[in-house]
Amino acid sequence: MKITRIRVKNFRNLADVDLPIGSANVIVGENRAGKSNFIHALRLLFDPALPNSDRHLRREDFWDGLSNGRENWDPKKEGHEVTISIEIGDFADDDRISAVLADAIVCREPLTARLTYRYGPRAIPGQEDEDPVYSWAIYRGTDEDNLMPAELRGYLHLSFLHALRDVESDVANWRRSPLRQLLEAAAESATSEQLAQIVQAVEEANGQVGKLPSVEALGNNITDLMTEMVGESHALEAELGVASTDPQRLIRTLRIFVDGDSRRPLSSASVGTLNVLYLALTELGLQQRLLKEIAHFILAIEEPEAHLHPHLQRLIFKRLLASADATQSVFVTTQSPHIASAAGPRALIFLRSEGGTTKALSASEANLTEQEWNDIGRYLDVTRAEIVFARKVLLVEGYVEQAVIPRLSEEYGIDLDKQGITVCSIHGTHFLAYLKFCQALGIPCAVITDGDVQRDKKGNLRQAGRLRAQRFMTALGGHGDPAELGIFVGEKTFEYDLLRATPRNLTAGVEALKEAAVNPKTLRDIEAWGSNEPAYDVYMGMIRRVGGKGRYANSLLSRNLDLPGYVRSAVDYLVAQ
Repeated sequence: MKITRIRVKNFRNLADVDLPIGSANVIVGENRAGKSNFIHALRLLFDPALPNSDRHLRREDFWDGLSNGRENWDPKKEGHEVTISIEIGDFADDDRISAVLADAIVCREPLTARLTYRYGPRAIPGQEDEDPVYSWAIYRGTDEDNLMPAELRGYLHLSFLHALRDVESDVANWRRSPLRQLLEAAAESATSEQLAQIVQAVEEANGQVGKLPSVEALGNNITDLMTEMVGESHALEAELGVASTDPQRLIRTLRIFVDGDSRRPLSSASVGTLNVLYLALTELGLQQRLLKEIAHFILAIEEPEAHLHPHLQRLIFKRLLASADATQSVFVTTQSPHIASAAGPRALIFLRSEGGTTKALSASEANLTEQEWNDIGRYLDVTRAEIVFARKVLLVEGYVEQAVIPRLSEEYGIDLDKQGITVCSIHGTHFLAYLKFCQALGIPCAVITDGDVQRDKKGNLRQAGRLRAQRFMTALGGHGDPAELGIFVGEKTFEYDLLRATPRNLTAGVEALKEAAVNPKTLRDIEAWGSNEPAYDVYMGMIRRVGGKGRYANSLLSRNLDLPGYVRSAVDYLVAQ
């Protein structure tokens, strides 16, 4: 079974969301973009721990854009409704799921079932002229009268892990402990002979402890005092012991200790370690329930990165997201690039606030080849998914542009951080996959690429950069000037274009080369240029001689330079988006 699509209408800032989803889903976006609301929409359908009273929505749960502007506006008086639907596929081979969803099928090819939560007005005979009465319902298929009974919804079980947890308290509390399911299963699997042995052992322990004079005296004192207070008919006879002799109750009192033989309590463990423990217990409990109680579980985790070291974030969620299959779906909201980079690009769902509502886009809808998907996946892993967390992206070829452009943009009067612009180097000229990926996620994007003027075998000049830009534009469905789609081309290479942009750039660039020079001969060769502009090949060769582009870029960062014109145009283009 797979949840294949979710539709949300008029719920909080999710005014109109329609998204394909998969077994593993990582939801990213800025604060207030609607990540928590997205998870809560799933909970309204599936979470058995959510009280039914919480499924009765309030005025503030309706999308603000429905308002007519009056201060006393009430969406219920105007008959608005909230709907949340999910579609389910790939369940034909699962007898339990097929039985649960038999009355929910909306399409036979491919086999698709639909479940819908609706909160809206219901008709009451004789009260048509009064204010509508609102109620919630979860129904199957397209018939609102075909209600989904709670016992059937229970086969599709959602477990919600909120962002701020008191793990020690939750584990100790029997009602909400993730350990509860595991202990109950352990107790049920024990034989009557094993339980009898436990009873005998506990009785012996209680007897030995109770025979201690001080312990026996304390028990008698407690009993005597209660008798004195309320009389023999009301007093309890107190007896001190190690534990109850009821083996089922005894198993419930089991607690987790840490650090091996040291048997330290959970309070001695770090918050991060406790969160790892909580995730492990939750997953074990859900796997246990899959064996006999539920047919599919949905694990919804809200911003789990708190207190987890980046390495742990990557390890835990790379495994968890990869394990999502026909028996489980995983939804994770996060602000962590480490979790996003572990997810794989197809799993990413991007939420963006636009004009009082949320625009939701799935990376899986990007039109990429398998090779391009693999390329994007490796890039996200190496760069910790920096593209995904940018409001706007400036794609560049290499490290020099990535290092220098933010600094020079600040000189130009534009702070890229304040504009939400991230400069991302792809270490090459294969921009097309990244352009399509950003387009699928709705991330405004621009490209800066070198002119790469070359001579072909016949000696004719070939504008490789401009041809590249035209190819990108055609693939994206555009025509005319590539700059209109945010693709900007230099004259030769960024380093040489930067040098030639203004006279002060020439001075600063030469001084940076001198600073990076590694031997006296290199320094003399640079000084021999005087105030003249070096030829392209001479200049690029000198960059290699002083230690390469990275070393040269670091030397440039301490100097005041001007942006080349095409780079200014790219920055201005993104600011205007």
